[in-house]
Amino acid sequence: MQSSLSNTGTFLAVTLSLVAGCALSAPPLPTDTTSINRARDLTIDDFTPEARAMNCDEIALERRKTADTMQAVTRTLDESRERNLVITRIGVLVFTPLLLAAENNSAEKDQISKLYERQDMLIKLATLKRCPAPTQ
Repeated sequence: MQSSLSNTGTFLAVTLSLVAGCALSAPPLPTDTTSINRARDLTIDDFTPEARAMNCDEIALERRKTADTMQAVTRTLDESRERNLVITRIGVLVFTPLLLAAENNSAEKDQISKLYERQDMLIKLATLKRCPAPTQ
């Protein structure tokens, strides 16, 4: 009987968490400036003064640095994901308090999000400035 009650409580907690998560609104999307049906065209004024001052070589270098950093952060997240998977499997099957050792990696997730935004901005800037495609 006790097991049935704890399973019901767990089910309710998970269900309430999912419903609460779904109830949050998504952040607003940026203005569409690149699709076929875009609201407006991208202009140089859409970029920061620092970005506007960059030449094509500087943009290419920054894109390489951003891509390298993204790869490093992604490796860290992948390693953490594997570690968390092992911890979860052991925690669920053997020792539940071990689940507290799982890592959230919120700093790395925030960093990768900012890197994607930076990469997107650099691609748009390079396109607007008609820079040649980067060589690998």
